[in-house]
Amino acid sequence: MAKDVDIPVRSVVTASPLVLLVLGLTVIGMGLHVLPFGDMRADGRYHWLGFSTTDKSYVQDWSRWNFSGYERKAAYPEYRALVSTMASLGHSSKHGCGRAMWEYESQLDQFGTPMALMLLPYWTDECIGSMEGLYFEASATTPYHFLNQSELSAAPSRAQRDLQYGDLDVELGVKHLQLMGVKYYMAFSPTAVTQAAADPDLTEVARVNGAVRHWHIYQVADAPLVESVRNLPAVDTDVPKGGRKWQDMAERWYLDPTQWSVLRSISGPKDWPRTKANAQPKRIAVDPVRVSNVHEGASTISFDVSATGTPVLVKSSYFPNWRASGADAVYRVAPNFMVVVPTAKHVVLRYGRTPVDWLAWLLTFAGVALAIVLWRRPALVMPAPRPWPIRLRLERTTAPHLDETDEERAPIVDA
Repeated sequence: MAKDVDIPVRSVVTASPLVLLVLGLTVIGMGLHVLPFGDMRADGRYHWLGFSTTDKSYVQDWSRWNFSGYERKAAYPEYRALVSTMASLGHSSKHGCGRAMWEYESQLDQFGTPMALMLLPYWTDECIGSMEGLYFEASATTPYHFLNQSELSAAPSRAQRDLQYGDLDVELGVKHLQLMGVKYYMAFSPTAVTQAAADPDLTEVARVNGAVRHWHIYQVADAPLVESVRNLPAVDTDVPKGGRKWQDMAERWYLDPTQWSVLRSISGPKDWPRTKANAQPKRIAVDPVRVSNVHEGASTISFDVSATGTPVLVKSSYFPNWRASGADAVYRVAPNFMVVVPTAKHVVLRYGRTPVDWLAWLLTFAGVALAIVLWRRPALVMPAPRPWPIRLRLERTTAPHLDETDEERAPIVDA
């Protein structure tokens, strides 16, 4: 032990981290089976300098699997054929680009990850959109995607809790794909393929025969990204603009196709009917308009209408950052879509910035400026360290290393 706590023993300071380093490397190395002079013996144990273990670290297998790339997976030929087929469909004049929904099973991990098909936009030059996007946790549309997945998969993940999941029901699932503007459905399980073959709204456009799965790719009929409404949306007056209560109302609406003729909104013009969450809204019919020249970019959606004044449904995730030109406002409707009322025959929606975004940028720049100010200021002069406090007043006989000056200067603290 050091005689003076302010002056630790140099050997202890030097040896402690070295000892900890050796112990850490030994523990890790035993699991990885990489220690010098170590060997794996017939008893199935790893031996090193008299020590042995049956433990095997997952790190090597994990890193090998995750960093070997898609190309080195056994199922890569199937994956490559699938994404190449989707790219060909998307870039053909007969079929075209659009969103794709695929049947899920945990064995899709054979591609490297069960999320491998999220890369469809990457492999198809943004032509085929993925319904299970890379950051789906951040979207309020996520619950409805997993409801669809449950209806369109023999072995769904049902990743989000507290939803009213149903079993495989391709007919209902296809209606939801039409509601969400999904152009392609990709299935492989015998039960899903059998149901899909009997659905008149699905047309098989390609097949991919893999070593594990045989994919059937269908084009969904009547699934536009933007379309005119037939009845004015109804504004719910007793549901918050977001949160769980809104989701519960939207989920009930989403799972009941008989309610789809009237969209449910959080706000709207005065001529839109008002209703309660559990009430049947009033139907006010409108003359539908023709929507054409729909184009979806990274942060824009544009389209033309044959006439103004009729609400138009845009099947893309609502967020307050959306702004419209050629329309009066952007309204959120169930499940998480947008409705605009065109005031011009060409409408453009842009994802921009809100006052909260601008405030965040202002605070960011202010923080950078303050950091520069602190950097340019001279160094702070720190006060001299205070003497180490003495808890009990010691007699000179028990603390001979203290001289009179030190003892008088040190503070006295009563026990």
